[in-house]
Amino acid sequence: MGADLDPLEEKLKSLERRLQREKTARENAESLLLLKADELYNSLLFSQQSQKKLELALWASQESFWDWQASHDIIDIRAFSLNSESESTWSGTPIDLMALVHEGDLENLQFQWSMALHGGRERIELSFRMSIQGQLQWVRLRGRVLKRGSSGEALQIVGTTRDITQQREAEQSFQLMASAFANSREPMLVLSPSLSINECNEAFVKLVGAPDKMACINLNLNDLLKGEKVNTNSLEHKKQLRFESVIVPRVGENTAVDISVSVFDNYLEASSSLIATMRDISERKRNEARLKQLALYDELTGLNNRSALRDIFQQLFDSHGDFLVVFIDLDGFKAINDTAGHEKGDVELQRVAALLTASFGPFGDVARWGGDEFIAVLSRQNIEWAVEKSEALIRLIEEDVVVTKKVELKLSASIGIAKFPEHNDSIEGVVQCADAAMYHAKKLGKGQVNVYEDGLYERMSQQVSMVNDLRKAIEKNLLDYYIQGKYDLQGNLKGGEVLCRWISGLHGVVPPLVFIPIAEAHDLDCQIGLQALEAACDYIAMMEAQQGESIPLSINISVNQMLDTDFPAQATKICNDSSVRTNMIELELTESIFIRDEKAALAALNSLREVGFRLSLDDFGSGFSSLSYLRNFHFEVVKVDRSLVKDIHNNSKANALFCGLVAMLNRLQIEIVVEGVEQESYLPFMENADVNLMQGFYFDKPMPYDQFLARHTNLSDTFPSRK
Repeated sequence: MGADLDPLEEKLKSLERRLQREKTARENAESLLLLKADELYNSLLFSQQSQKKLELALWASQESFWDWQASHDIIDIRAFSLNSESESTWSGTPIDLMALVHEGDLENLQFQWSMALHGGRERIELSFRMSIQGQLQWVRLRGRVLKRGSSGEALQIVGTTRDITQQREAEQSFQLMASAFANSREPMLVLSPSLSINECNEAFVKLVGAPDKMACINLNLNDLLKGEKVNTNSLEHKKQLRFESVIVPRVGENTAVDISVSVFDNYLEASSSLIATMRDISERKRNEARLKQLALYDELTGLNNRSALRDIFQQLFDSHGDFLVVFIDLDGFKAINDTAGHEKGDVELQRVAALLTASFGPFGDVARWGGDEFIAVLSRQNIEWAVEKSEALIRLIEEDVVVTKKVELKLSASIGIAKFPEHNDSIEGVVQCADAAMYHAKKLGKGQVNVYEDGLYERMSQQVSMVNDLRKAIEKNLLDYYIQGKYDLQGNLKGGEVLCRWISGLHGVVPPLVFIPIAEAHDLDCQIGLQALEAACDYIAMMEAQQGESIPLSINISVNQMLDTDFPAQATKICNDSSVRTNMIELELTESIFIRDEKAALAALNSLREVGFRLSLDDFGSGFSSLSYLRNFHFEVVKVDRSLVKDIHNNSKANALFCGLVAMLNRLQIEIVVEGVEQESYLPFMENADVNLMQGFYFDKPMPYDQFLARHTNLSDTFPSRK
């Protein structure tokens, strides 16, 4: 029995071993299958991640993917986004796509497509315009043939597209800018940071007299400039510079230019470039020089005028040296002028100017102070020498005899001499001392020389009496304030000027040219200015009450008052108390305010402007600094001095100067008032010059308010023409 079981056990064990092997093999197969499944899953996951990365890369580069297959002749375009769910697609045949293409680009697209399909061309790359969502946009298309058939025909083409509208617009803008650069009438440059010329236009080539553009490349801009040059340190800090300089050409005359240099940051390169533009200002400089010449020198005599003399005085004052002031006033000139005529009077003034230049010119400066008054300023000369020279000058002046209407007229001179700082340590003071010495010479019998003595100015009893009388008149409000109208070309009343008049019980009618300087010298001018402003406000208020309308009025303000920091508040209060708007008041001032203290003057003018007052520059054309003042401060009004109006109807040179001045002011958009319009014959010249407003005896003389109002019962009436 036992022997029979042994084979059975053996068989069972064999079967068990086989089952175990099969189980092991199955487990190994399952493990291998699981491993392969994991590998396949990871491969699929990697493929999906790679596809997602590709899609993100296309999205980031703003590219869209497209695919075309010959089997169904459909183009599929897919535009990717950051999130796959917002992906956009477009499908259509090539004919559908071409229907959206601009007709100007269609032929090229058809040709390129045909070459890829049947011409053996492997790549497609072109740009065209097509309608997308109703708007025409530029598209760049790139593609490559992926498969071809047995006959070489394309079976599949894939590629990318991109919207390049902004790029094309930028290119077009750049082309326009490049064209503007090349064709600009103004010279333009592209410079390296070291000011080496990298590019220039034809206008610059012509400016520097070079044979061609290449002759200018690599030149240093500063080497071509005479005078002010480009300050690279300042440019690096400010990023932009503007200045005036002179270009020195290879041939021809130097050219004055206005230069602007700006830093242009080039983000494609490590360094920056500089853009320079130039403007030829030669004509402007010539005009400025001519106007300065006219402003600095007396037109009749060629001597320095008052403005030039101020500079001469200031230079001597700043040098702290001593100098003599010789004040010359002609005796008998009025008789010659009235009897022999103005032309002969002018000849005599020119003769005296020549004698003064010969006598004192080699030792100092000579100026025409005004009318028949002259001043010589002599540096580091002694008084005895100046007296001898002055006496010799008087003899020379007296040598000429003017015969007219059987009458012999002889010119002479009274001369006063004062020394700085011995007699006075201020410029104004030493001139006054010389003036007082001259008047004393006149009192001694004219044709004499008198040296200033201490106390002479104070001993002039008439002037002292006038000062006291003027002070009382101001304190008691005894000054009168007249109005003179301002009219347009049609004679319409547009405004008026309030003018101070003084009728003294002791001195009679005292002209403003006499008492205003006295008031300024004795600190009475500020009170006069405030009273003039009160009168102007009263007149405006009364006009509105009686007529229902009013005109703006102007008043003259002295330098002392304008520089008074309390004046803006005082002026505003006066207007408010009278219920008059500040813009109805125009404040007239002369350029002497800038000579006194330009910085303080600009601050004062800005303060008055901020509270609404209109500002007018008076006596324009009588001082050399007027042009710079117009540039540094904006005046609403400029009053052209009567000296520039005189004889414009008879003198072509005077008319040309006048018209040029008015044209310049009109270009600056400044309202113009011309003073001294005395005759009807001036009117056509005013119209030709395009003058805004006029003032003068042709229209009316200054008159009391009641007479002015009676004359203009309706302020909008036209001024009656004069026959």
